[in-house]
Amino acid sequence: MWREVWRVLRPGGILLAGFTNPVLYIFDEKLADEGELKVRHSLPYSDLASLPEEERNRRMAAGDPLIWSHSLEDLIGGQLEAGLVLTNLYEDTWPGQIISKHMPSFIARGR
Repeated sequence: MWREVWRVLRPGGILLAGFTNPVLYIFDEKLADEGELKVRHSLPYSDLASLPEEERNRRMAAGDPLIWSHSLEDLIGGQLEAGLVLTNLYEDTWPGQIISKHMPSFIARGR
């Protein structure tokens, strides 16, 4: 994907990309919503591979999207490998989420 972004970005163009910190996916989502951080999953995370079938089917029946994570190596390293230049990096928190008491949960980069 990043090579395609590089291909279509005009010379001197700027890309702004944002994503959640992959570490968010290691925690049990239900417990985190209740204020407890408990490691449940390994990275990279995928609803298809990480959730028991019953839980996955329940989420799909409710119309929830399937989610997955990527490593920072894929997210940032892939951009650099494609020829994009990292000129800025910004981290932000998620107000009201327990993880924000410990670390930034969002990452954005420019150019």
